[in-house]
Amino acid sequence: MSHREARILVVGDNAVDGEQVCSMLRDRYPHVEATTDPMKSDAVFDRVRPQVLVLAFKSVEACERFYLGLYRRSDVIQSLMHRTLLLCDKESVRRAFDLCLEDVFDDYVLFWPLVHDAKRLAMSVHLALEALDQELALAPLSELATLARRAEALEEQLAQQVKVGRIHAQNAQSTARQAQASVNRAMGGLSERILSTGLDSALTVRDASRVEQAFGVLQRESLIPTLEDMVQATQPLREWVDTITSELAEPLKATRDLVKHAKVSRPQLLVVDDDEYMRRLLKQLLVSAHYEVEAVGTAMDAQRFLITNRPDLILMDFLLPDSNGILLMREIRGGQFNLDIPVIMLTGQTAKQVIVDSRKAGAVDFIAKPFNRDLLLKKVAQHLGSGQ
Repeated sequence: MSHREARILVVGDNAVDGEQVCSMLRDRYPHVEATTDPMKSDAVFDRVRPQVLVLAFKSVEACERFYLGLYRRSDVIQSLMHRTLLLCDKESVRRAFDLCLEDVFDDYVLFWPLVHDAKRLAMSVHLALEALDQELALAPLSELATLARRAEALEEQLAQQVKVGRIHAQNAQSTARQAQASVNRAMGGLSERILSTGLDSALTVRDASRVEQAFGVLQRESLIPTLEDMVQATQPLREWVDTITSELAEPLKATRDLVKHAKVSRPQLLVVDDDEYMRRLLKQLLVSAHYEVEAVGTAMDAQRFLITNRPDLILMDFLLPDSNGILLMREIRGGQFNLDIPVIMLTGQTAKQVIVDSRKAGAVDFIAKPFNRDLLLKKVAQHLGSGQ
């Protein structure tokens, strides 16, 4: 596939190196640009919106600092699908290798000093663009999965509202029946008092039968029909509540089928961790494993997300700025959510009591930081398999 229109940005701290990288790529990729001005690099990134970002700093640590800072400062990076390519020297190859394994960066190239394989850089860019094409091809499916899960959450909310509506309809009808019975008793009692005592001589009853007949007419022709109208007025509401579920059966079945397909295609994970670098690392790792990932930094943000979404699994830090993982897990398991979602506790708190408390609160597993990439992916896959 031709990628001649691909947008490539080289960011570094040396103008000569930046121009050298561009010259090595320009024949194959005409839309390559370099920036080495630290005051302008963020703005250039947002303007170019590169598909491939080449980091050409002299140290790997400088690459890490710039890229992490870009997530804080850029207006577009969170929504921009791109690949990162790290240039390094022989002394930092091992560190670059580890960072790519951890999915902090996507690939690295031994660039300093230049070796005989001058085409390696262009090939790495080509492979990065190929991988991006595959990721973009999956993007519509990911969006479909998100819509399906939100539809699933709305179905649950609809069921709850129908339940509440049915209760309200029953209460309204019951109240109307009670009012009817109460008025009948009151009218009957008033009739008896007038006939027996004349309301303490306030009036004299000369013809008891006519009084009794008048009360009967009042009840039959005025009060009872009015009260019956009140009872009947609640009936349409009750019938609507009783029939809405059956009327929506087909659309809801289609929604469930869509949800089932979406879950099989691309499971959704929620990461809850207050450390920005850890959130980014986890998201990159899990997205590269073909999961759909939402990453938030607080318990409140997690609760907001869960109002309209039903992730397949949650990775949760123990310490959060506005709560802790155990309290949040209890809220998810019960409280306003009452969700049976697998939760893996991910934290540097390895004390035995923390593990015990996490298990009691409902965590299905526990992974200590710093975590092993393969172990984490293995446990995620394991608990997704047992939860579906």
